[in-house]
Amino acid sequence: MKVACFISLFLCISSIGAQTDPASQVNAFVGTQLTDKVDGGNTIPGATRPFGMLYWSPDPPDGEFYNYKNLSTRGFSLTHISGPGCGAFGDVPILPMLGLPQQPPPVYPIPYRDTFKHSDEVAQPGYYSVKLGSGITVELAAAERSGIATITYPLSGDAHNLLLDLSRNLTHVQNASIKLNGSRITGSVASGGFCRLNNHYQVYFVAETEETPQSSGTFTELGYGPSHTEASGPRAGGYLRFPSSTKTLHLKVGISFVSVANAEANMEKEIPGWDFNLVRTQARNAWNEALGHAMVTGGTETQRTIFYTALYHALLHPSIFSDTNGDYIGFDDNVHNAKDRIQYANFSGWDIYRSQVQLITMLMPKIASDIAQSLVVDAEQGGGLPRWPVANDETSCMIGDPASIILADIYAFGGHDFDVEAALKAMMRGADDPTTHSRMNLERPGLADYLAKGYVPQSGAIRNSASVTLEYETADFAISRFALALGKPAIANKYFARTTGWHGLFDPQVKYLRARVQDGTFMPDFTTEKTIGFSEGNSAQYTWMIPWDLKDLVSVIGGPDATNSRLDDYFSRYSDWGVNNAPYFFIANEPSFGDPWVYDWTGKPWRTQEVLRKTIGDMFMPTPDGLPGNDDLGETSSWLVFAELGFYPEIPAVGGVAISNPIFPKVTLKLGDRDVQIIAAGAPEKLYVQNVAVDGKPVQNWWLDWNAVRHSNKIDFTMASQPNKNAGATPPSFSPGNDHE
Repeated sequence: MKVACFISLFLCISSIGAQTDPASQVNAFVGTQLTDKVDGGNTIPGATRPFGMLYWSPDPPDGEFYNYKNLSTRGFSLTHISGPGCGAFGDVPILPMLGLPQQPPPVYPIPYRDTFKHSDEVAQPGYYSVKLGSGITVELAAAERSGIATITYPLSGDAHNLLLDLSRNLTHVQNASIKLNGSRITGSVASGGFCRLNNHYQVYFVAETEETPQSSGTFTELGYGPSHTEASGPRAGGYLRFPSSTKTLHLKVGISFVSVANAEANMEKEIPGWDFNLVRTQARNAWNEALGHAMVTGGTETQRTIFYTALYHALLHPSIFSDTNGDYIGFDDNVHNAKDRIQYANFSGWDIYRSQVQLITMLMPKIASDIAQSLVVDAEQGGGLPRWPVANDETSCMIGDPASIILADIYAFGGHDFDVEAALKAMMRGADDPTTHSRMNLERPGLADYLAKGYVPQSGAIRNSASVTLEYETADFAISRFALALGKPAIANKYFARTTGWHGLFDPQVKYLRARVQDGTFMPDFTTEKTIGFSEGNSAQYTWMIPWDLKDLVSVIGGPDATNSRLDDYFSRYSDWGVNNAPYFFIANEPSFGDPWVYDWTGKPWRTQEVLRKTIGDMFMPTPDGLPGNDDLGETSSWLVFAELGFYPEIPAVGGVAISNPIFPKVTLKLGDRDVQIIAAGAPEKLYVQNVAVDGKPVQNWWLDWNAVRHSNKIDFTMASQPNKNAGATPPSFSPGNDHE
């Protein structure tokens, strides 16, 4: 009995600690390891704030990402994004060194690096530290656009140097400049080439030490320039040298995408002094405030770590892009001022429209509204809504028209503080005019055929046409719901009518979606494994991607029994990046994210609950290899947050969530300025949901209306060890002329 009481007390104390300091539950190394099966979560362990512009983290000597298996670094750069499929940013790497490399730093292969051990490495929200093999210890703490470091050198006869090799980042440096002025260094880096595409950006920086250097110099690939104060070109860099008696070096940095002057102003406003511990504490507090929007009680320590790490990753992006004075560089390459809001950048559009922006909006509607307005002005300045913007340029990465869906998602979940009329205008322009461009890239390639035929045909220009068609239909559905919410039924009906084109891709002989060619015939030699016509997936995975009209999808497949049989086979195995043509559940990639909840529409909601609990247990761990695929700027992590809360925004642009089973017996969600409790007594041991009630009123259809949730006090899940097979009504479904709400 005493042992049991002690264990109970320990769990209680541990749970209280999680509530008062949820940042302590985050493992920032989750997703940082590349594995044989996937290219890793591609997450970044360094120091940053929620949605921070500055993301200060170590980079590998080779490769596009920090990799937990690689125990060496070429420096700590100031800009990153977490979880993309391609490297990005990594600008202004700073490496403290003993001495300097004999060869100029920009030459290849890289003539310098330092090593470390994970036992000497710490990563926490807002803070990162490591002891390098040289004996140098680096500690980093982040503000939003600036950071501070404490660098401790070992006793050594070698000069204590600070190296800035601007020639290296995680893509390709096109140009750089550096200027040395005593203890202050300023400059810029021009780069781009995300996923080997044609985007461009320029970032400006300032770095300043509290200690006065003994000497300094610049370099290019041709050699060092001792005592030189300026250098430029794609292989430029510089260094500060301090006496060997300098034990501790204090360093501050600031960045801006507008100017050096703004980078200096950002640093001076955010970190006016040299108090490292103050900045570290402020960063921790900022993260606790953000993570405190979801306070969990119960569960195991491992489960809480998995949950809070996912929530942490989901709140890293989009990135703050405007400076402390409101300035930002627009899609027209001119300087604008955001005034009373923040401009955001870096949208993994194809990914985050599915659940990440809904999560942000639920918890932080003002931030979500600013995110929406950022896309609106991007469209006004760049000609059309961007698809995958990095900084102030469109990369054209991935497919579809995700910004339209993001805008409608944000509005549906309560983010209303943006220019909705301008948003609708931009959405309609991209949906109706095949010539609409975001910067140099078409917003909707293949739109003319889509408007004429109801589908995008397979061609040499568009080789994933079935996926493109589904994405355009999803965007048109989002436009229709947004217009309807704004009281514009005629506009809503126009775009709603476009959402039936998927029927033309559905082959009634095989009962799967297939790509069509120009003359309307299906692509030949069909099998569910083939990926031709689909983007990062196959027909078995994409056939479920009709989230707005699942009732009709179930019907054309052959009804609930036939659909359940297919779903059971589909979830019997996982597909992965090594064999991504296998016709099974592909949790590593976004088109499959909503699939477990399809059972809510087939009369077997308990199967949703079984699949989710198994998937979470199999594929998500509090370890460096604990993500099933790229985190995609927080999208995969947001999926996990929703799955563990017990519901998911299955239908884009609709304010509601499909019900599943919570992991924790109690979660208090802070929805803007209102607290809502999710109670699931008996979880996680009890797997199955018997029924759900909102403020005591039973829910009949395995669907929670968001307006009801955000004005409620409590959502009660009655949990049991056996499934409730009296399924009840199905959630809403939408088909022109036949809404099933």
